[in-house]
Amino acid sequence: MSNLGGLEILTILVIALVVLGPTKLPEAARSVGKAVNELRRISGGFQREMRDAMNEMNDASIEAEARARGAHHTPPTPPAEPTSGGAPSDAGSGSGGSDPAPGADPSSGPAPTSDE
Repeated sequence: MSNLGGLEILTILVIALVVLGPTKLPEAARSVGKAVNELRRISGGFQREMRDAMNEMNDASIEAEARARGAHHTPPTPPAEPTSGGAPSDAGSGSGGSDPAPGADPSSGPAPTSDE
């Protein structure tokens, strides 16, 4: 609980012995022990409730994010299969997109255009 050294605890015990006397000291120590035990129990219950509430909030936010992503998510489309001629189905579109040409190395980036 607090940073009490051996000398501080001994001083508190001697003062308690002088003030309460040898007959009432065990009863007072028992009462203090019960109070500390009750305080720890209440503190543990509070910590457990806070931890459970945080876990529920975290679970609810994760679920809400997943639902939001699911509402905006479209399933991936399978790749188009080449026609019998071996050419892609969008060969004549002239879109000039970033897709590499068939047979080109995709790691080299987009193919240069002839406009330059």
